[in-house]
Amino acid sequence: MAEIRCAKRMARLVAQWRASGESGARFARRHRIPAWTLWYWQRKLSTTSAAEPAPTPFVPVQVAVDESPVIELVFPSGERLQVRAGASADQVRATVSALRSVC
Repeated sequence: MAEIRCAKRMARLVAQWRASGESGARFARRHRIPAWTLWYWQRKLSTTSAAEPAPTPFVPVQVAVDESPVIELVFPSGERLQVRAGASADQVRATVSALRSVC
């Protein structure tokens, strides 16, 4: 009996969440339930009914690591210039002259 009551409550909460437009984490926090519980029930309910597709809880992310060598020039006035591999000499010259010029 308790399982049926829990399933009905979670079905109601999942429907409210979908209609709210809130993120799952925020909705779960507001209703004092673990976010993973909301995620679990929305997945379970979406497979048992032919309703609209459930929103994806995660967005794929790709982390890019730039490991090109860096030379850092520190000028007496405190300005710092980081020069990455592949920077042209003209770019470096223009940047250095801009840093040295008096505004």
